Amino acid sequence: MPWTDREWGDRHAFFKELPTELRERLPDDLRRFIYKSHGSLAQVYFRDPKVHYEAWFHWRTGRLELGLHFERDERTNDQLFARYDRHIVEIKADLGESVELERWDRGWARVYESWPCNKVDRAFREQMASRFARLIEVLEAIGGLYQSATLPSDS
Repeated sequence: MPWTDREWGDRHAFFKELPTELRERLPDDLRRFIYKSHGSLAQVYFRDPKVHYEAWFHWRTGRLELGLHFERDERTNDQLFARYDRHIVEIKADLGESVELERWDRGWARVYESWPCNKVDRAFREQMASRFARLIEVLEAIGGLYQSATLPSDS
């Protein structure tokens, strides 16, 4: 692993600060989320922990992923994927071309981007907290996961 704990040490500070940083940056209606962190990732969700926003340090590649993960059953994941796929052009227009939508392991899917991180210092933590809040705000405007009474397969 090319990174030492000294360079990556503030990842713990990032995860500790993240819920407060997000609540300061998100609109009022998106501030009532549940937050969990463990190891190299943190999750933010509104109703279902299997449909969550995630900040995930990928140590081997030296990157931080920010994204929305669909980790429910295949049918629900397909419906959520289709919902965001219909809006991918506007998502990219809002957030940039670095945002990807893909199916991956175990029938899961995700809308995500990854950022190089040589150091997890104060400036990087603030930049990523702002970016994560913006990603949540844009994707929630399309998916409305926080306000949905039901997710697709519940209906």
